[in-house]
Formats: sequence, structure tokens, C-alpha cells
Amino acid sequence: MDIAVLIKQSLDVQELRVDQDTGKVYIEEAPTKAGDIELNATEEAVRLKEKLGGKAIAIMLSTWGTSGKRLREAKEALTRVLAMGLDGAVLMVGEGAEDADTFVIAKALAEEIRGKYELVLAAEGSEDNFSGLLPARVAAELGWPYVAYAIAVDVEGEQALVTRSLEDYEEVVRVRLPAVISVTQEINKPRVPKLMEIVRAKKKPLDQKEFSREEPKLRVKELKIPKVERKNVLIEGDAKEAAEKLLQALKEEGIL
Repeated sequence: MDIAVLIKQSLDVQELRVDQDTGKVYIEEAPTKAGDIELNATEEAVRLKEKLGGKAIAIMLSTWGTSGKRLREAKEALTRVLAMGLDGAVLMVGEGAEDADTFVIAKALAEEIRGKYELVLAAEGSEDNFSGLLPARVAAELGWPYVAYAIAVDVEGEQALVTRSLEDYEEVVRVRLPAVISVTQEINKPRVPKLMEIVRAKKKPLDQKEFSREEPKLRVKELKIPKVERKNVLIEGDAKEAAEKLLQALKEEGIL
């Protein structure tokens, strides 16, 4: 069975810097990487491939343009998942990709997937914006069934048996392949590639393709962090007095 794994070139949110006075987020200065949950999707694809045979391929559509830095980071992210055991990767790039929304990205990914794969695995949400929309949109473009929040995936013939987490309970569903499934971090523990696996990953096929961008449905005009003013209330007194004053203050704020 051939599997596609959707990998997003996400901002490393741990490296984001924000101007505390203006709320401006310094996007261009932050590095990008493959998101953590995408590593879970990769791990699951490798496990299924090892069990069922076939190939598992990473597909990434970079929305960061074709600059040297961003293109290098995209290839590094793909090398990371290739080192985990995927067989190859497709990197889709194009001018104006920075404005692509989930509508545009889903159409391009579906076109790349159609007729080539029996299963698509993705993260339940990307590390930087976590909208959770893309896997469902890809499934809609393909006309395939979609299952979200998977914590276990097993393939039985032409069907997949998926256990999904729904907060208070778990649900087991059977879905006919081909299908799109998004996974959570609870599904597995991604393997850490060894040095030689990383070296071999750089020799695996990485096919770079141009994609034709359509007009997006959504445009982001500005990204700012809201400024939060603290009240700086100082509570004095011994431990008992301070606790009583704190309790009263919380009640007045409607917190308790």
C-alpha cells in the first residue's frame, strides 16, 4: 500500500520574537521546521509500510517562497522525515505561495495525490496556526472519506480501522480506502533517526515541483499579538491576611 504523509513547513513557535510595545511578530526571523505532530504521522506511515509493504512518501507545499534560507529549511525538514524511514519526498514550490490559504494548498496537494496513493496521513493541526482544516479540505477535493483525531490506525484489506479520541471517550470507526486520516500526538512516539539514517536520507529522492497558485479565498493582512496590561496589584500582610485578600480580589474579578 502506498501512503502519502502531508508535511507542513511550520514556524518554530519556540523561536518567535514579539515586539512588546507594538505587538509585531517577527515572522521572517523565525526558523521553520516539520511540526511535531507531523512526526507522529510520519512514524505511523513508516509502521504501516513496514507491516503492509509499499511506499510512504512525504509531500510538502512550501508557503515560504523560494528564497535560499526558506528553501534550505524546507529540504532539511523533509530530510528529517526521510531519515525516519520514508522512501522519498515531493517538495512543491511556486511564486506567490506566501499568500496561499488552505483552499489553494488543498487543491494543489490533492492534484499531487490523486491516483497515486491509497492512504493519506496528516497531523490533526500544524504547529504554528493549528487550524486543523487542511486534511479535511484535501479529503473533500479528492472525494475521499476523512477521519480525524486518530490515536490508532490498522489496515484490514480495503478498509482502515481507526480509533479516534473524542475527549471523554474513544470511538472506533471502519473506513473504506482510499481515505485521509489525521492523527494526534497520542498515536505513537516518533523514532529518533541515527546519524547514518540521516546521511542515507540525503540520498533518497526529493522531487521538487512547481505548482500553479490560484487566487486564495482568505488573505492575512496583519499578524499582531494583543497587548495585555497587568493590574500589578500588591497584596500585603502575613500569610493568612494575604490569602484572605487574594481570595476577596479573585471574587471581585469574578474568577471565583
